[in-house]
Amino acid sequence: MKIKYLTTFIIAMLIYFTGCVNSLTSPTSGVGAQTGSIAIFFPVTSDSIGYDKTLINYSVSPVVSNKSVELYVNGKYSATYFTNDPATTLELKFDQSKIGTKISYYLKYYDSNGTAEISDTMKNILITEPRIKPNIPSDLRLVMLQGTSSYSVNISWKDQPKGEVYYEVWRRDGFTADYIRQLGPLAPGTFNVNDNNLLPNVVYYYKVRGQNNFGYSEFSEAVNTAGTGGSGTFPPPTGLTGVALSSSVVKLIWQDNSNNENFFKIERNDNWSAWSKFETIATVSMDVTTFTDNTGGITGGHEYLYRIKAYSNSDSSWSNVASVKTPL
Repeated sequence: MKIKYLTTFIIAMLIYFTGCVNSLTSPTSGVGAQTGSIAIFFPVTSDSIGYDKTLINYSVSPVVSNKSVELYVNGKYSATYFTNDPATTLELKFDQSKIGTKISYYLKYYDSNGTAEISDTMKNILITEPRIKPNIPSDLRLVMLQGTSSYSVNISWKDQPKGEVYYEVWRRDGFTADYIRQLGPLAPGTFNVNDNNLLPNVVYYYKVRGQNNFGYSEFSEAVNTAGTGGSGTFPPPTGLTGVALSSSVVKLIWQDNSNNENFFKIERNDNWSAWSKFETIATVSMDVTTFTDNTGGITGGHEYLYRIKAYSNSDSSWSNVASVKTPL
């Protein structure tokens, strides 16, 4: 009888201690529960990442549902992603002083059935400068430079580097030519450059892009020496000028550069305040290149701004802005 009770006691103690050991050392907390899996796709062993921020690309195959995922860097806990908080992500982010060093990391996944699983450890990951392409150059402007024997243009832009950025200036001669790289690569920190020996009667289009070790930025918006606007694929009216015939009448003249416009809109800005806008005052037929503004609303001794907008079947473009001051 004593042997029977002793045997039962021993079996009970074995079950108890086995369960305790399992709860302390096993990645699963439920005995016999099925375990899901977790796999890392980026960054992986021997990759390199920028120090500022790298999102971890991974996948979980849950048994019931994904409860949370923990990040461990160099063997130490770093962060937790909870599925009930969509604002959280798992990312590798370091101080700039870590550039040139290497790290390892792994992820630990917890299933809602109480089990857990650890991913493979990703090793020898090099920390570098930010691995992102440059920002798009902005605020592109042109200044015409008239020399003693040549015609030049200064192209300027806002320098928005992320890391060391080189710049390229691309130019198109006229309305139908292709863009070619004209100037560059220009040294990091460059924010303006001259384009020399230009022809005075040609409209030149310019756009700028940046380049670093990780690729090119998108091109800036294009600007041109005629001061016109649009997509760049539909030639705009150019050379708009205006003259006041009286204190209430203005005559406009422009050049038509397209052969497929449907009509032109005449737009006027009354220029009474900083918030004044261009408004349509008339519409004229295709191939028309003059307009007399006697539509009303003009007073003597005031400056008015005009532009001409051309429309094709699927596009539009607009002329330079002409300023006209009426006499008293």
